[in-house]
Amino acid sequence: MAPENLVYACLTHVPLEVDYPHYVTPIYMGDAQGEGRLNLRDLAPEWEPYHPVLGSIAGAFALKNLLLQRPGISHVGICQYRKFMTRERLGVQADNYQVMDVLSTEQIDRDVLTAQMLPTDSDFLIGKPGQFTLNGVNHGYLYQYKDVHHVEDFLRFTAAAVELGVLDRQEVCPFFDEKIFFPGGIELGVLPAEFWVRHITAIEAVVRRCVELHPTQRPDVQARVWAFCAERLGSYYLLRQLRSLPSANGDWLSRHTGQLNLLVKSGERSYVPGV
Repeated sequence: MAPENLVYACLTHVPLEVDYPHYVTPIYMGDAQGEGRLNLRDLAPEWEPYHPVLGSIAGAFALKNLLLQRPGISHVGICQYRKFMTRERLGVQADNYQVMDVLSTEQIDRDVLTAQMLPTDSDFLIGKPGQFTLNGVNHGYLYQYKDVHHVEDFLRFTAAAVELGVLDRQEVCPFFDEKIFFPGGIELGVLPAEFWVRHITAIEAVVRRCVELHPTQRPDVQARVWAFCAERLGSYYLLRQLRSLPSANGDWLSRHTGQLNLLVKSGERSYVPGV
């Protein structure tokens, strides 16, 4: 894939510790915004006040606005200050997250990243999907959400999606019961620009309705209220798209997926959610 046909953004609210490839451009949020940078407050000013309850997806909305200013772009890439996608494994599996690898800055080679963060024979480079398993049983999005987050937020988000027509009422049960999950939804990896803009716009509309109707605030790691919901709708959209492709007979798992990586301190082996 030619980088000139690609806009690849790193969404961050902190100084970057990874020397990402030359084709990766940071979009800054929160206290990291500054003069001469691509900032959330400039690209998507309506979302800056909501950054605390949205996290990196506010940056995704800013990236969408940037793409709309650049016609002719065929693909969009997204990484975060500590998460990025590669075609092949560079680190080791996290102790507590089956489909995520961990590695430290000392293990990162920029030349390797430059080659590895782009797909070769696919329009997608996304992480391997996971499943929510409890006592040997796979569970759907709704079941898992009520165990780790506040289920009322997910129900409100889904209701807004149906009201806005970005999720058909007949899809609600399949959405709640979907057992395959892409961490990050459509906010990590490389995807076709047309697909991504259309679906991030739909998610943005739902988030806008939610922040207007529900001024919900939660402490600590639960603070990104609507981001957790958007991640699941994005994952559902991605699955729906991949299943519709001619190669949907299972080949997409190897053809379109790479490895999700998490930057950690040297010696760490576990995924700890950021705030």
